[in-house]
Amino acid sequence: MSSPDLATATTVQLIRALERREVSSVELLEGMLANIERMNPAVNAVVATDLERARAEATAADNSRAAGEKCGPLHGLPMTIKDCYETLDLVTAAGDPQHADHLADRDADVVRLLRRAGAIVWAKTNVPYMAGDHQTYNDVYGVTNNPWDLTRTAGGSSGGAAAAVACGFTTAEVGSDIGNSIRQPASLNGVFGIKTTHGLVSGRGHIPGPSGSLTSSDLGVFGPLGRSCGDLRLLLEVLTNSVTAFGGIPGAELPRFEQQPDIADLRIGVWSDDEMAPVDNSVKDLIEAAASRLATEGARVDPELRPSIASADLHRTYMRLLNSTLSPGIPGAMWESLVAKAGDSDAVVDDDGVMFARDTTLSHRGWLSANEQRAHAQRAWADVFDKVDVVMAPVLPVAAFPHDIERPYGKRTFSVNGADAPYRGILFWAGLATMPHLPSVAIPIGHTDDGLPVGVQLIGPKWSDHKIISIGEEISSVLGQRFAPPPLVDA
Repeated sequence: MSSPDLATATTVQLIRALERREVSSVELLEGMLANIERMNPAVNAVVATDLERARAEATAADNSRAAGEKCGPLHGLPMTIKDCYETLDLVTAAGDPQHADHLADRDADVVRLLRRAGAIVWAKTNVPYMAGDHQTYNDVYGVTNNPWDLTRTAGGSSGGAAAAVACGFTTAEVGSDIGNSIRQPASLNGVFGIKTTHGLVSGRGHIPGPSGSLTSSDLGVFGPLGRSCGDLRLLLEVLTNSVTAFGGIPGAELPRFEQQPDIADLRIGVWSDDEMAPVDNSVKDLIEAAASRLATEGARVDPELRPSIASADLHRTYMRLLNSTLSPGIPGAMWESLVAKAGDSDAVVDDDGVMFARDTTLSHRGWLSANEQRAHAQRAWADVFDKVDVVMAPVLPVAAFPHDIERPYGKRTFSVNGADAPYRGILFWAGLATMPHLPSVAIPIGHTDDGLPVGVQLIGPKWSDHKIISIGEEISSVLGQRFAPPPLVDA
């Protein structure tokens, strides 16, 4: 049998090939390194490596397998990791010049679990400054380009991770997501990713927050990226095989979904557009075509079903919670300025800057009010999931857009149906799942006329992570969608 092709192979296929000894860990590592040396100068996804250690670990992995020793589920798999996860042997900069030389005294929980499962974590992938943007660029490592079009963004904040998966620098990654940071890069690079249920995967050792912190954000989650839903399932099993999952509840396990769903048994809500964040026709048409195909194949599709709470109110609750959870990382001088702005009685209430100031300086009483609104949103979503298994929605309004890093965040735009739309529109579609703590899996559904990949998110009930992965797998099969590498790989 021939060894797997790194241009197209999934993680599941690589693990199977390793188990059958059709390929060695050393060969995989050298193949990934060759891809990095050839394409990374153009893409700039991988920003730090420890090749000497990786080669030693790959050799040891091959030797232990040959000796018949017991192997973990990722034994001998070389992989990269998002440069927000602390690693003992590699600098963790998180896009921040002040962290450019930061070496942690322990691995992040995610890294520890990957290594315990046998993975060779040997390289870091680029992120925006403190994981805080929809594009990946920083003053430490520079800009990450989309491998489908180098003039466009790879997304953020897991842009380096998703681009690395697309290019074959790795087939498996772990990102983090508070404002679309797994789903958006997955969609823009043509790969798969899951924003997990809040609290499922440990965030200890992730920057931000501060190095050494034991708590995680009220909204932030951590989850895998890969080249198939099977990859996501495999990695999720590794990341939840620990007492750090579910907040440390002893014996807790994520519900399994053993039986692969049949399309004829699926109930799918479709939310393809919204006046809060209009969707470009190039994306909307692909979503609606996918929904139509699924209906033709027997799925019960409902294009009208929505939570009973107005989308504007859902988004406002999300933004209050999102901005308030950012407050611990705001420097003192900026904090004082925000406090003053928030207290200005003459300020225009609906001004973006004023709302940001008031949200970030939210009192505990104000946060409790927002949290109560979240609870109502969770109940409204639960009512939706009494009627459907998943809700299919855009990941963001557009495919990969041109780099726009010179203008301030609030001034940035992208084109939606020929008109400038605000950059922050990405957050509306992010918040549908993030604010109520729901899981959401991003899967590819096609390409625009310009050849750019487009994904869709499938939002499910809390703790249904395995179920929505299986549903995503069935939908991908019905639509005939599987991972395909960008043209750069074959150039």
